[in-house]
Amino acid sequence: MKLAILSILVFATHCSGNLPIDPQEDVDRNVAFIHVNVITMANDKVLMDQTVLTSNGVISKVSASEEIPKDYFVVDGSNQYLMPGLSDMHTHVYYEEDLLPYVANGVTSILNMGSPPSILEFRGRASRKEIISPTIFAGAFVDGVGNRGWVIQSPEEAVTDIAQIKSMGWDFIKVYNGIKQDVFLRIQQEAEKNKLSIIGHGVRDPGMDFILSHGQVMVAHMEEYLYTHFHNSLSVDLIPSAISLTKDHGTYVTPNLSAYEAIANQWGSSTGLNTLLQKDGVQYVSQKWKDAWKGMTYTSNQGTIQPQYRFLVNLTKQFHDAGIPLLLGSDSPYVPGLPGGFCIHDELRNMVDAGLSNYQAIETGTRIPGEFIVKYVAGAKPFGLVKEGYRADLILLKANPLDNVENIKKRTGVMANGRWMSEKFLKMKLVSLAN
Repeated sequence: MKLAILSILVFATHCSGNLPIDPQEDVDRNVAFIHVNVITMANDKVLMDQTVLTSNGVISKVSASEEIPKDYFVVDGSNQYLMPGLSDMHTHVYYEEDLLPYVANGVTSILNMGSPPSILEFRGRASRKEIISPTIFAGAFVDGVGNRGWVIQSPEEAVTDIAQIKSMGWDFIKVYNGIKQDVFLRIQQEAEKNKLSIIGHGVRDPGMDFILSHGQVMVAHMEEYLYTHFHNSLSVDLIPSAISLTKDHGTYVTPNLSAYEAIANQWGSSTGLNTLLQKDGVQYVSQKWKDAWKGMTYTSNQGTIQPQYRFLVNLTKQFHDAGIPLLLGSDSPYVPGLPGGFCIHDELRNMVDAGLSNYQAIETGTRIPGEFIVKYVAGAKPFGLVKEGYRADLILLKANPLDNVENIKKRTGVMANGRWMSEKFLKMKLVSLAN
């Protein structure tokens, strides 16, 4: 039986009318996972020997025993672990071919942080299951200078531009560095009027205190605190005030440690860059991104930013311990050496290296992103837990990720928005992207 190679046993005889899964295909219909150990991510417990039913893209049942309805595909999860799909809350998808590697690595939701309007097309096609893709949430790029996205240089421009962003269907406003304080204030007022939330950088002119106190709900890099609150110092004396400021306003933070680590490793070092470019997953990155990476000259910089990286790792742990909600995010594939999907495992490793437990690290990529999106995107379906009524985004694993986050790489298959794809199928699809 070919499917035994994948450690997925599909029983056509389990219930009259159930059909076997062809490992070369994906399955977009009702699925039953049986005899599976479930990590719900509501807590750090494992529910042993469960049945999980999915129907119409939603988890419909989680129970210790359940009769399987007729015509369900049945996946035997004996000695395996079912967890929620991961979220990458900082991506820069530009091309359709960017999407598959996320799903192939168990990433079933992404927040795209300022890309061309084509991301809105991809979002629609993904929701209709026309392409293999995570569920997409999209932030419109707004700055006060440059030629990307919306350049807003006056309060008056903010009124018309934010209305346009809303009318196009963007989920968030992603602010960048060059916005003036009076313009930021009007952007925030217009965003509130249009029921949009602000995420993004630590905008330099108004500063971190101002933007958080005036409604920015997420900071997209931990390093943004270095440039604003810490004013490029590594002063531990400023950490308590950074924590208080962020916690008082209920702000979410995406540390993006893997991106800063990648930049630090190639800072002034062509050897470091070459090592990154040999990593697994880079072979699936679009040649268009690889050409763009050649123009990013971190290797020409002098000195080192390793002390800053270590400071940010420590700051991440202290933010977490203070109860500030952290979001898993990679900044891929924008930074050289960060292949989309594959590098989410580097971010998980960074979270654990910072001192979070395996459960706490995984939480930043499951329960907490789901909470964030439902809070700030009107009409978003709940996700991030293995729970009835939640989106059917799941990863079936051969080993327990609560023992080691590296076990998330040991996949049997991925379900994205109710679409079950075996590991063999996903790897076969990845081959078409290799270059």
